[in-house]
Amino acid sequence: MRILTVLSIVLSVICCRPTYTLQKSEQKEYVFTDTTFSGIDSTLDKFIQPYREKMVGEMNTVLAESENALEKGLPESRLGNFVSDACMSESEKMFYPSDNHQADFAIFNTGGLRRSLPKGKITRGDVFELMPFENELVVLTMDGNLVKKISNFIASKNGAPVSGIRFIIKNKTATDIFIQGKPLDTLGTYKMLTSDYLANGGDSFELLKDVPRESVNLKVRDALIQYLTKSGNEKKIISINLDGRISNAQ
Repeated sequence: MRILTVLSIVLSVICCRPTYTLQKSEQKEYVFTDTTFSGIDSTLDKFIQPYREKMVGEMNTVLAESENALEKGLPESRLGNFVSDACMSESEKMFYPSDNHQADFAIFNTGGLRRSLPKGKITRGDVFELMPFENELVVLTMDGNLVKKISNFIASKNGAPVSGIRFIIKNKTATDIFIQGKPLDTLGTYKMLTSDYLANGGDSFELLKDVPRESVNLKVRDALIQYLTKSGNEKKIISINLDGRISNAQ
């Protein structure tokens, strides 16, 4: 009897529920940013002015000078060679592996290089525009067979920024692979310097995701700044050439 009572109450509520019909629809555009407003909070602007001037001053600081414009390209480029060589050089000063085995070679991605570096003066701001990301340098330990797979993957993409490794691209495959001037030993053990972005599988480098890694405790951008600053302090002109580290078969 109780069930019937509850059921009747539910049915009565449903039957008595009013029916609504859409009679009219209106649309309005709400502007959240008033583009006609040009007022400046003078108090706030005065407060941040010293910080703004300091930042502009730091970004305009000249770190070094380059003999050539450093531009990216494939299969190799002056910019790619510079970034890879500079990171290799600086990582040796910051990386202290327990087995005393430093990185044998370095690989980065062309897409991560966001602008060219100019001929002549290179500023800190130039480097921030080149490398706006907070990517960290890491060292991956792998066998020679994986090195060959990575080289073949790079060959399929027609090249990449590298250092310490050389090979020829033939039919989208890497041939004549050399590490530190010696032929690749597929049974050997190697260490590769790269960014944590690629180590995490970025830019389709999925084959790196599960490779053992060690941190260098240095950002890619900071490595470039350190390298340029040292060159500038020593009055060395940056001179980067194409040396055939990756080339297409003739």
